[in-house]
Amino acid sequence: MIEKTRSLMLAAVLLTASGAAAGERIVAVGDVHGSYDGLVSILQRAELIDAETHWVGGEATLVQTGDLFDRGLQVREVLDLLMRLQGESAAAGGRVIVLLGNHEGMNLTGFFRDVNPEIYGTFADDKSEKRRKDGYRSFKKYWRARNKAEGIGTPDFSSEVEAKWMAAYPPGFLEYMHAVGPDGRYGAWLRTLPVAVIIDDVLFMHGGLGPALKGMTVDEINTEAAAELATYDSTRRYMVKERMVPATAGLNSMLAAYSKQDPPDPALAGLADGGRWLIRSADGPLWFRGNARWDEESHTAEVVELLAGVGAQRVVGGHTVQDEGRIEVRFEGRVFLIDTGMLSSVYEGGRPSALVISDGTFTAIYPDGSEELLVRKALPEAA
Repeated sequence: MIEKTRSLMLAAVLLTASGAAAGERIVAVGDVHGSYDGLVSILQRAELIDAETHWVGGEATLVQTGDLFDRGLQVREVLDLLMRLQGESAAAGGRVIVLLGNHEGMNLTGFFRDVNPEIYGTFADDKSEKRRKDGYRSFKKYWRARNKAEGIGTPDFSSEVEAKWMAAYPPGFLEYMHAVGPDGRYGAWLRTLPVAVIIDDVLFMHGGLGPALKGMTVDEINTEAAAELATYDSTRRYMVKERMVPATAGLNSMLAAYSKQDPPDPALAGLADGGRWLIRSADGPLWFRGNARWDEESHTAEVVELLAGVGAQRVVGGHTVQDEGRIEVRFEGRVFLIDTGMLSSVYEGGRPSALVISDGTFTAIYPDGSEELLVRKALPEAA
């Protein structure tokens, strides 16, 4: 069953990496971070949705480059909107392609550091207290089993310990965790999304294209990222069942438990290089910031070579907030940075934006206007 699910997931990922039709209009939107109102405003400005948020973009392609999650309060609304627009756009002959960002990677692997705590309450229901009590009982069983295995006696579960656990896992937390898990409404959808896509000669990804990806095709990058998520899910399921980690554990706790094993359980072999996974590595496609921070004079040739290696001339990405809420162009028109701090309550001076690509023209649009970006329509081949 796991292999069948994984095969379907990889097929869905690879099917997204297709070329554009002649004259296709492409709209790229960067980091959202729960700013539903910001996302709606820029999609309306780009004439992709109407006042009721339904798709009116016809055969256009929307590419959202990741980081829907964390910090803002309307993550759920953002997810629901994009999931719905995928169906509506397809019915009209268009496309909505959503890529995984580092914050999706964090949530999918149980790392909730940047989740706005107020969101948990929106996932709570009339059974949340029962789930929390069951969760605390599971927590006690885990520690009893672990202490017994290590021969260190029965742990003391005082009222203070229970209060701390309940504070750490407020109403809605367990429901949120399930929702982004492999069997949850959002988690199941997110696991079908790619990390990168090429349309014509433009590569779209969240972080950036760095040396760690040299020699990999876009299909190989997507396949590897999907396989890492599948390994995380299956290994976590096993570790929880065997009480190696508590039921609320994520990848960090799993790696810590794995590091203490001597010899390691063969069933955990997939974690051997978990610290270097593409979805986790600072040099991977979700986290790399070199395209935004490298010195242009000394790295242009490297950027050209890396792009040529994946069959692209340009790359569009987010991840690094740009000053003054403006889309920036670097490396002689090869790199477009489209994270303009849409969640302005967190990113001072930020605002929604979109990059529109049509007939070789690149235009930045904002709530109050647009600006054609002066870039060469054709770039020289790599040396």
